[in-house]
Amino acid sequence: MKSNLLLSFILFVSLIGNVKAQYQSSTVEDNSTEAAHSILPADGIIPYLPRDTGYFSDIHLPLKDDGSVGSMPPPDKVQFTPLVNFFFRPEGTFEYKEAGLARDTGHLNFYLRGDFGGKVSLPKNIDMVFNLQSYGVYTRSLGPLDPNLSLYEAYVDMKKLDRAGRLSLRFGRMCLGKYGTEILVGDDDFTKGRSFESVRLRYKTDRSTHDVMWVQLYQQAPDSAGIEWNHPLLVSSFNTFHFSEALNLDANLPYLITQYNSGFNTSVFMPDVRIFGQMSNIRYSAEMIYQSGTGHAIVTKEAKCTVKAYAAEVSAGYFSKDDKVSIDLTYYRASGDDKPGDKEIKSYNVLWQNEHRRFGFIDAFKGSNVQAATFHLNWKLGRLLATGVHGVYATVLESKDRSTGIATVNLNTLTTDNKTIGYGGDWYFNYYFNHYLNMQFTTSVFSPGEYFTAANGVDKTMVRMYLILALRI
Repeated sequence: MKSNLLLSFILFVSLIGNVKAQYQSSTVEDNSTEAAHSILPADGIIPYLPRDTGYFSDIHLPLKDDGSVGSMPPPDKVQFTPLVNFFFRPEGTFEYKEAGLARDTGHLNFYLRGDFGGKVSLPKNIDMVFNLQSYGVYTRSLGPLDPNLSLYEAYVDMKKLDRAGRLSLRFGRMCLGKYGTEILVGDDDFTKGRSFESVRLRYKTDRSTHDVMWVQLYQQAPDSAGIEWNHPLLVSSFNTFHFSEALNLDANLPYLITQYNSGFNTSVFMPDVRIFGQMSNIRYSAEMIYQSGTGHAIVTKEAKCTVKAYAAEVSAGYFSKDDKVSIDLTYYRASGDDKPGDKEIKSYNVLWQNEHRRFGFIDAFKGSNVQAATFHLNWKLGRLLATGVHGVYATVLESKDRSTGIATVNLNTLTTDNKTIGYGGDWYFNYYFNHYLNMQFTTSVFSPGEYFTAANGVDKTMVRMYLILALRI
């Protein structure tokens, strides 16, 4: 196995040396060792109800005889673990326009993503992780985009700070990982990952996990605001409680300080509650986020505003006892603003979200001012093969919202009262060779609705076909 890993690493480095630039990826966090930051090609289409893989998975720890997760003894000397991911996706498009672009991108596009770094494990339960990433999009009409290599992660992880081994501290530049269904917080592991300068204190028991974190975000206010600094801060508490297999609870309280929003400088509390679990062959999830806060105008500071927005999501699924067939149904709704010119902000503000997880590949709209129903069917054909379909129907809530969403024209010039974004469907065939290598072929179809056509100018059915190849070590 070690020789195979070494060979894979050499081939990966050789491939990077032959391309003109290197490309950025994102990671899925393994909270126990952070030893394998994952790229999963199934991120394009995954089972809707999450397994919270980034928050509770211990996939790299040894298993006990009863199947439970064991513990990894701390090293008695310095150890180095390589972190290598490579992602390649050739894509063919028909009548498809990338979000915000006024023309087709050339029918044949290539997405390349690389991630390589390592973890240095020191005695006394201290890890030092560094991760370089790059990301590139190549099309015939646009050429290469963003070919630069960047420092994605560089942090120190101090574990088992108390006698019970439950307390840990992490600081540096890091990916925040995954929380719940990612309505509010997602690491966007389908495209370019998100990482921030952060400090995270974690307390974890057998039945609960508690995170308190400080995160420096980045958001430059427009030049017209006439201010030099408007980068918001995120201070948050994330808590998950496991009462039983049938009942679990997420209770989160993020607080976003000094964020630019629609001409106002706002500070917003975002209480988030989710219950989830499974009973026999049925699984479920229900989540509600409410955003409440105040702010003042950037230009005329005496002008005040209030923030009152929400997002909600309910879902239920069935899976067979042998886990070969699973079906999930979901409804998602995030508030819009019926009066975008007043001083009450009602549009739900998505901080960062993995929209692919709930909307498939209809990524021309985001998670604000929208309601969507999704259907997902997954069928395991064997130990290595799986196929399935994913469908979505979506509409906007308000035609003229503060959040432009899919709009590439002035919303005040819309000539329709119809609010249909459209229908989308995806069929995929996944080949999961092993933990290190997997592949997926997918065909995605999107039929635009009347609102989408009026706001974006596309009136023809868009088709995407692509092959995803991923290697990770």
